[in-house]
Order: sequence, then C-alpha cells, then structure tokens
Amino acid sequence: MIPFLRLALLFFIYAFLGWCTEVAFAACKEGRFVNRGFLNGPVCPIYGFGMVGVAVLLEPLKDNLLLLYLGSAVITTVIEYITGLLLERIFHAKWWDYSNMPLNIGGYVCLLFSLIWGAMCVAIVKFVHPVIAGMVEHLPNWMTIALDGVFVAAIAVDLAATLATIRKLASRLTKLEYMAGEIHSLSDNIGKRISDSTLAAKSRVEAGETRFKEETAKLENAKDALSDRVATGKERMTERFEQPAEARRQRLSDLKAKFEAALEENTAGQRRLMNAFPNLKSKRNPEALQALRERIEKLRTERKK
Repeated sequence: MIPFLRLALLFFIYAFLGWCTEVAFAACKEGRFVNRGFLNGPVCPIYGFGMVGVAVLLEPLKDNLLLLYLGSAVITTVIEYITGLLLERIFHAKWWDYSNMPLNIGGYVCLLFSLIWGAMCVAIVKFVHPVIAGMVEHLPNWMTIALDGVFVAAIAVDLAATLATIRKLASRLTKLEYMAGEIHSLSDNIGKRISDSTLAAKSRVEAGETRFKEETAKLENAKDALSDRVATGKERMTERFEQPAEARRQRLSDLKAKFEAALEENTAGQRRLMNAFPNLKSKRNPEALQALRERIEKLRTERKK
C-alpha cells in the first residue's frame, strides 16, 4: 500500500510541475498569466499520469537513452490522445486542437509535441525524477498518507466545481445558440415579409396603372369615389401589414437585448476555462462559443485601455 501511496504523491507533484510548465509557456506566448489546465487549482493531471507512467513502465530502460526517448514519446502521446478523446466524448467539445499542425491524429496529438514530450521526459527521468523520488521515499509513512489525503480531497472538490462550471457553460452556450437561431429566423421572416409585400404592392400598382389607363374615360365621373376606395384600401393594407411587422420588430429587438445580456454573464470560472483552452471548440454550439470568446476578448481589451 505504501509504495502505491508514494506513487500517488509523485502523481500530484508532477501534476503541479506540469501546471507550472503550462503557465510559464503561456506567459512567454501571451505575455500574461493564464491559469492553464482543466481544473481550477495549480495542477494538470495529464502531466501526473504521463510522468508516473514513464517512471513506472520505463524504469528498466532508463540507461538506454534512445529507447527511453521513444518509449516516453509513445506513452505521453497515447495518454494525450486518450485524454483528448475522452474529454470530447464526455463534454462534446475539443479542448485543444493540433489540426493545423503537420502529422497530427484527429487534432488530439501531433508529431512535434510528441517529440517534445519525449525529450522532456528523458531530461526529467535522468535529472529531476531521482531527486523527487528520493525525497518522497524518505518521507514518513504518516506524512505520505496525510499529503495524499489532502491532495485527493482538494482535487475532488476542485473537480466537482469544474464540472459544475462546465455544465453551466454548456447550458449558457445552448441558450445563446437558441437565441441566435431565433434572431436569425425572425430577421429572415421580417425581411421576407418586407420583400413579399414590396413585390406584391409593386405588382398591384403596375396592374392598377394599366387598368387606370384603360378605364380612365369610363371612370372620369367616378374619380372621387375611386380615390376614396383606394385610400380606404390603403389604410386596411397598412393595418394588415404594419401591426404584425411592428410586433415582429419588437420581438427581434427583445431577443437581441437578451442575447447581449447573456453574453455579459461571464463568471470567473467560465472565463478561466476559455482562457486556459483558447482553442476550445464546441461540437454542439460552435457559433455561440465563438461569440462568447469574442466578447471576453473585447472585455479584456477594454480593461487594458
């Protein structure tokens, strides 16, 4: 049991070091702090799984640099691929995407990063892991158990909070996507009715002009009566088309206001996820996610001014 608990402690340590690596990379790339990782806390579990997998499975190969490198690249690539696939299947979203990179598989993994992970693992196994493993090995059993308990509890709470945030984000995206669809449909409906009414009125005017020319002589004496009838018909047509059109325009205006209000409802957790995964792609609500991303970026730009 104790060896397993020490291995669990190594998992938490490497998850933390992986988070530090991601934060440093993001700082160099974007020039600002970004809390990277799936969870809110300072851990990236995928790094923990990767390094523990390499340390356990490749222990016999630690003195063969070539096999250690190739094995590390394969293990980390498999873990990254499975993680990306599972996250997409569970949450219906792709959390990172290497589709624009050469020699990628489904956008989950690519050759360049596989080679980088392999090189990093070799360096860690040769220079970092012996130090960390030695420190963990010399910890009293009670401290190992206590630290594991604290870390498990913290990650469990963090995971529950993160899942709640993702559910709220998914619900929000669905709401935004629905309202965007309603706005688009209503705009098309209003435009079509305006177009149809205009064409119908044009046709009636042209027909009336033709008939008027033909019947001018006959209707000369009844001109005033005809004018009254035309005016009455015009009023009826106006009432027929203007009132429903006004109601539709009002509904369109209300929908746009609700859509804007929904975009403004940015919680800290949702902003963190959007910042942590800038290439996040929703399979169900891609347009709503893009609109939300643009709004968050706009707010960030405004705060810098």
